Amino acid sequence: MSIVTNKELLTRAKAGHYAVPAFNTNNLEYTQAILRAADELNSPVIIEAAKSEIDYMDGHVFVAMVKAMTEKLSIPVGIHLDHGPSYEEVIRCINYGFKSVMYDGSSFPLEKNIAVTKEVVAAAHAAGISVEGEIGVIGQAADSPEGKKNDMIGLADPAECERYVKESGVDCFAAAIGNAHGIYTRKPELRFDLLAEIEKRTGVPLVLHGGTGIPEDDLRKAITMGVSKINFSTVMRKGCIETLVETLNKNPGDWDLMKMLNPSWNKMKEIAKQHIVMCMSDHKV
Repeated sequence: MSIVTNKELLTRAKAGHYAVPAFNTNNLEYTQAILRAADELNSPVIIEAAKSEIDYMDGHVFVAMVKAMTEKLSIPVGIHLDHGPSYEEVIRCINYGFKSVMYDGSSFPLEKNIAVTKEVVAAAHAAGISVEGEIGVIGQAADSPEGKKNDMIGLADPAECERYVKESGVDCFAAAIGNAHGIYTRKPELRFDLLAEIEKRTGVPLVLHGGTGIPEDDLRKAITMGVSKINFSTVMRKGCIETLVETLNKNPGDWDLMKMLNPSWNKMKEIAKQHIVMCMSDHKV
């Protein structure tokens, strides 16, 4: 179909009672596997990358790669900056050709988060690009693309979420409700009471970060309560690396790189399909 903004994707998802899966990527194989899975399941999908991943791939190359891969597909695809750490990084990604950006000012006091997010929204909307923000501190495991932080979180305050959305003008936002990035060290306990109050006060599509390891029933319950985008990263990297190690151990001395990578490619495609179905976005195009 085409590259579209996250606002367009999430507006449809919220109305259709499903979530658009957003997968982080950092190379060609990741991206191919995600897009092939989404195309085969006729699902919208968001291809996203954090700053470290963008620096690794080169932003121009990343955007060109996704655009080239989607030319013959019949599904809508978003290209998104995940956890943009600054206004400058957002502008850099706008110049690369991203159609959606996230500014993450959640570690700052609310006033500063609102002020910078408002600047980001003004610049992005002027370029026809949608904006995601964040409230509350979503914990991150040590192997997340965004870096090492504490395991768990500071929960979002519904009143602050309401003020943040009204004053900043974001199109969607992620609220910390008990979720965390990376591998959970214990079963995540999502605060659905917070989620209900936040949705009631804001009305915009909500984003759930740290989708890896959240039980499917909880993901689907969150979707019924206004979550329209769910992020997945660690589960793909874990599947890729574990499969690659297994393949290399079974084939010592085989230097055919494509042959070695192919099982990992298939594993990532399988994982992407599983999570697309979890998000109930299959056959929604």
